[in-house]
Amino acid sequence: MIDLGKNSEEINHLVQLTMICLCAGILTADVFLPLGFIIWILYLLPLLMSVWLTSRYAPFIIAWLVTGAILLGSLISATLREDPSDLPNRAVFILMIAIVTLLVWEIRNNYAMLETEVIERRRVQENLEELTHSLEERITIRTRELSEANQSLTEDIEKRRIVEAALGTANQKLSLLTQITRHDISNRVFALLAELDLAKDLATDSRLSTSLERLERTSMAIQDQIAFTKDYQEIGAQAPAWYPVAPIILSAAAQLETPDVLVTADCEGIELFTDAMIGKVFYNLIHNSLRHGEHVTRIRFTYRISGSDLVLICDDNGAGIGPEEKEKIFRKGFGKDSGLGLFLIREILSITGITIRETGEQGEGAQFEIMVPKGIYRQMPDHKGTSKP
Repeated sequence: MIDLGKNSEEINHLVQLTMICLCAGILTADVFLPLGFIIWILYLLPLLMSVWLTSRYAPFIIAWLVTGAILLGSLISATLREDPSDLPNRAVFILMIAIVTLLVWEIRNNYAMLETEVIERRRVQENLEELTHSLEERITIRTRELSEANQSLTEDIEKRRIVEAALGTANQKLSLLTQITRHDISNRVFALLAELDLAKDLATDSRLSTSLERLERTSMAIQDQIAFTKDYQEIGAQAPAWYPVAPIILSAAAQLETPDVLVTADCEGIELFTDAMIGKVFYNLIHNSLRHGEHVTRIRFTYRISGSDLVLICDDNGAGIGPEEKEKIFRKGFGKDSGLGLFLIREILSITGITIRETGEQGEGAQFEIMVPKGIYRQMPDHKGTSKP
């Protein structure tokens, strides 16, 4: 391998010195040896060597120098020889040198562009290799982290499964215990009511009869509390589902004795996505009107669309509710009886984000508005309202 130098400056000096020596030797041969065209071909060597020079226009400069050497050789040959008839041939060769110079310049430019592209490609390849190596390291690290996280998640899921299984077993046992306890208490309260009823028949003292009546009311309140615990336990026991409103309202009305009260359900085709205890909601609303409405003769269920929400309305023509009690009636224990009916209604509806409020006017009847958000109701094709006398 030929060593042209350690840097571009040394290479330039060596190439220039070589070109000068070649031109001098070729010019001497051209003057003293009558070889003609063969000697001129050698002039192409310095021109081709200009490719290694750093100057962009080196081929054109060398072409001018070679042309000058050819002309100088022609002049000297004319002095030494009597018949220098090769001047036209030298002119043709000079033209050929000009063409070769253009080719050399193009080669040099293409070579420079190719060299730049090769350097750029090498740099890109190195960057790509670095990125690939870095990516492989990140993938390895991320894979290890994901594997560790997956292992931790698997362990957490297994622990949660064990805890949920234990909690399910505990809930089953607690539910069974609650049912047994509730059943035993109900039986004892029923027996107590029977004994109180018998004692009232046998009592002759008015004060004793009054005490027995108070005991009977207390026992009935206990019975209502037991019934409430059963209903409250069943809230959320099943997943929410779609339930038709009108048939459930009429079914709830059928469970109550309403011979003198007209119950209408003008909400056919409306379905709610709610808890399975939705029947208790309508049952308690009707029962509340019958018990506290004083002179109720009509209970009506209707609906309207408010924006994107559905408003289900239950109103009657009873005594109504005072403005100071509109919010209190939904509190647990508030009311003349057990105070659990409206509280239970709010709890059941809240399972799927449904709310309820009282908006009636005292003296004109009670009115409950059930606000159902978008997506929790759907409206089937229109139907006529139905009623139960």
